[in-house]
Amino acid sequence: MYRLREPAPELRPYIENYWSVSHEPGEEVDLRVEVFVDARADLVFNVGVPYRRVVIGGATVEISASTLDAQRLVPIRIEQRGAVTITGVRFCLGGLAPFTRVRLDRWSGHTPPPRDVLGDEAIDLEAELRASPDLEFSARVLDEFFLARLRRDSAQSAFEEALAALVHAGGRAGLDELAETAGVSPRQVERLFARCLGFPPSTVGRVVRFQTALRRLMEDPGVTLGDVAADAGYYDQAHFVRDFRLFSGGVPRGYRGYYPEEGPSDFAPNVVVFVQDESELRG
Repeated sequence: MYRLREPAPELRPYIENYWSVSHEPGEEVDLRVEVFVDARADLVFNVGVPYRRVVIGGATVEISASTLDAQRLVPIRIEQRGAVTITGVRFCLGGLAPFTRVRLDRWSGHTPPPRDVLGDEAIDLEAELRASPDLEFSARVLDEFFLARLRRDSAQSAFEEALAALVHAGGRAGLDELAETAGVSPRQVERLFARCLGFPPSTVGRVVRFQTALRRLMEDPGVTLGDVAADAGYYDQAHFVRDFRLFSGGVPRGYRGYYPEEGPSDFAPNVVVFVQDESELRG
């Protein structure tokens, strides 16, 4: 069973949702999750059977421990079968930074233990979540943990202003424009993105454009690839197809009309498929 819960209102600018996957007594869950590139991070507390983390077109590793699946530039697939019990935290774009004291470019593309990113308090947090995997209980515990750690200094505020401007511009804002919006120098913008998100603004802009194109394809099966590329700000269709293949592992035409009507309204569509269910939900 796949469930979602919203965090406390004060956390919603940074945490999109808490989520869980669990099995009923005697049930064997068969789970496949495709996560396209969106430069976001997921905190995954796995207290059930190991799962396989497959880089689409690349390496496969089996993971039994809890991890932070940090911001990536490769699409992945998660496969897990059996007595599945997971509680997760889905961060917004750039949303992890206010809760950690480490530079996030250190962890880009990696899956470190939660304590390496969130400190020793993450050990106690995991122990509480293991004691009761019920999502209602977990949401209260996670709210308490993240509210206690939430810190916003002037650097974080400047980063948030620059990131919001980049997203608002569809990924097409230049470094000077972001610097002017945030009231800092262009060099400081680059440093803030490295520290608070883990990728430079130019890379984040590419991800935003890809996500814009992906959603357009999923919602409008009749749109042409040329129109999608132009509307998302690509120089040409060939550039669009290259980025799409890199960030999704597939080709654009394979995602026409794929996004379910009940999907959320943000710009990061991913796909969760439970083999025993007929529905396709967002991860």
